[in-house]
Amino acid sequence: MKRILPIISAIICLITAVYTIWYMHFGNPVKNSGALSKIGLEHHNLFVVWGILTYLSLSFALIIAYRRFTKTSAYIPLLCVSGIGMIMTLCFDFVYDDKFSYFMHCIGSLTFSAVSGITVFLLFLLNYKKSLMFKSFTYITGLILAIDLICLLIFKETGLIEAMPIIAGYIMLTIVNFRREKIEITK
Repeated sequence: MKRILPIISAIICLITAVYTIWYMHFGNPVKNSGALSKIGLEHHNLFVVWGILTYLSLSFALIIAYRRFTKTSAYIPLLCVSGIGMIMTLCFDFVYDDKFSYFMHCIGSLTFSAVSGITVFLLFLLNYKKSLMFKSFTYITGLILAIDLICLLIFKETGLIEAMPIIAGYIMLTIVNFRREKIEITK
């Protein structure tokens, strides 16, 4: 069973990444008008599917990795907070005219993004000394999160800025979950 879970996770991450890229075709991914939430105003049901797939695929991959490589259960409340953020993102529309809905959507989206990013970064940081892969992924994740924040502040929200950290997370978590344990031979 332990060998099948990473395969299932990888398939779900691949499906979600393909769905995300397909969903982004409804807007221009490099412009503010192509933000995933703005596309969701015209294609609400597709946006809900995107949100559910995204949360489930990231969470499943994180659960597998945390259980396999750490002894902490700190990821559980983080995933709960992240899930609440996604629920808020999906339940409230990104409409400027309805300030309450707009702010609740933005709070939810920011909560999901930030807490998910922190959860991925924390996984790699907690395993930093175990291997070069974890060291590399710690730096890569930190760099992606910093660049994403800078791009968000400069260019505002775009589909590309929203999707790239998530897709990078799918790739790195899949690699980690397929990693074989090193077997130490002692005499």
